[in-house]
Amino acid sequence: MTVYYSMKQILRSPLKSILFLLLAGVSAFLLALGGSLWEINRAMLEEFEDIFMTVGTVEQKIEYVETRRHWDAKNGYYYTQWGAYGERIPSSVLDFEGAGYILEAKQRPNFGALVDQKAASSPYMFTVVEATPLESGRADESFPMRAERVLAGDEFELKEGDIFYICDHYLEEARSFEAGTTYIMMLNSSVGWVHGSRVEHIAPEDYVQEFFPMNSVASHQYTMEGERVYDAVAEAEDEYDMDIVTEDFYETERGKRWLEIAKTRDYLFHTVPVIPVDRTELLMPFYWKDAQITKGRDITEEEYAQGKPVCLISSGLAMLLRKEAGDRLTLPLYCADYTPTLFERGMWVESILNAEGKAYPIFDEQEYEIVGIYTTTSVINNGYELCDNQAIIPWNAIPENSWADHITGIWYMTGANTSFQIPNGTIEDFMAAWEKQGVEGLELRFYDNGYSNLKNGIESRKLMSVIFLASGCVLAVMILCFFANLFITGQRQRIAVERLLGRTKRQCAVSLLTGFLLLAVLGAGAGSAAGWMATDRAVKATEETTEFDTSFSNAVIAQADPDEADLSAAEQNHGPEMAAAAGIGIFLAAALISFGFLRQELRKEPLRILGELEE
Repeated sequence: MTVYYSMKQILRSPLKSILFLLLAGVSAFLLALGGSLWEINRAMLEEFEDIFMTVGTVEQKIEYVETRRHWDAKNGYYYTQWGAYGERIPSSVLDFEGAGYILEAKQRPNFGALVDQKAASSPYMFTVVEATPLESGRADESFPMRAERVLAGDEFELKEGDIFYICDHYLEEARSFEAGTTYIMMLNSSVGWVHGSRVEHIAPEDYVQEFFPMNSVASHQYTMEGERVYDAVAEAEDEYDMDIVTEDFYETERGKRWLEIAKTRDYLFHTVPVIPVDRTELLMPFYWKDAQITKGRDITEEEYAQGKPVCLISSGLAMLLRKEAGDRLTLPLYCADYTPTLFERGMWVESILNAEGKAYPIFDEQEYEIVGIYTTTSVINNGYELCDNQAIIPWNAIPENSWADHITGIWYMTGANTSFQIPNGTIEDFMAAWEKQGVEGLELRFYDNGYSNLKNGIESRKLMSVIFLASGCVLAVMILCFFANLFITGQRQRIAVERLLGRTKRQCAVSLLTGFLLLAVLGAGAGSAAGWMATDRAVKATEETTEFDTSFSNAVIAQADPDEADLSAAEQNHGPEMAAAAGIGIFLAAALISFGFLRQELRKEPLRILGELEE
């Protein structure tokens, strides 16, 4: 009966009751809509944080372009233009306050690992040979020599007693040779075909190979700071010097070096390039999906952090070594090279000798588990390629700077060898901190697969949800305060009469508040349900007015989610939780506010209330 009389009293003011019901519904609608949008945006950002990553690359800028003059023995002079760098900038400048790295910037070398199988090819076919000229003269064109002794080289290249031709093809001042003198040299067979007056008896269609004699005695060892290590034996020699073999030649320091070169000639053909990294996606082919793991799995974050002896290898290397995912691979590392690799052929080392004239010894040898095999899908030469026979290991798997005395080549920072990871959405903060360092000569590029644009769109929707929430809260408080005061103070006479008739304060409260709260429940419930159902339409409307390119983003999400999760927020599943919370919040606020007003009236004596009404 209490509910009946309470509702009957409420319905005596139908306009006021309907207005309260509608306004309560509107406030609940705004709260439900704003809450649902806020939850969708929060969930999307949280999900995208796991899918997207922001990678930066570092490139030292070219300072100027220089023109170089070259000599070609067959065609004369020709000119090329080269980009010239200034002083080498070390990667240590990237360690600065405010960077906020997830994975710090490092310039990565390629380690050379010796394996039993011939796992690398080379554009250069080196042969170490003792040879005598058939006549005295200058090697300004194809010049005939006889191989007296082959110290190192494949039989199909050159055998003892063979007649071959050399040419100082790229030297303006060709060297002179004396008949009857024995010379030791390393031959490079990548020059071309024989030419000149001494080979007129050879038909052009016979394609006889010409060799270019190279010096191989000088070392090319560097320090971690990029300085050339002093080499006392080879310090004063010309780049293309060669030696005359005398009776005791191999007892000299230079002779010992030639024997060391001959002994280690095949190193490059058995060298696997091994790159250390802190995350696979820091290698841009993996980030761009040009390289993908086709067997096994990726190295985990834990394995990277702890430096576990695990590795990834290319499908080409797996075929050469006859390895599968799960197999073990021993990698004896003997050198580190910071220069760009020949991606199609493997690792190129300028000199296999250190400054002491010895082949670089192994500085680290471990057995690695092959956790994954990757395949490179793109062969576009953009400077970021991995070698065909590349292995990838965790940076922390190698003792820090253990390769300091094994550096065979140094180079500038490029996008292929220097990269880092920062938190998503912090590019502007990073650049602001970087500009304070005042370092010039470096170009920083960032890749986030469209995350920044996505975040801007989500932030716009997030702002809209905050506006809805704030509007709903303000409107709800104002409506509830106004109508609670209106309904309760408007029934002060009823309160006084019911108290004089013997009803307790609790009974009066139930009688007065039941109808008001029932209207609040109906309005909040209807508004919350309407807000929940309107969420999808509101999201679609905001997406139509938010312009950004999601071509990269959709690809990243599809590759990260087996079910090809849709980028659109409107397609995200959102439950009724936020709408229900909005409705419950409206009801609790209505109960709290109305009880506050009623409590003030119930504190007064009934006769005092009647007296105030008479006045």
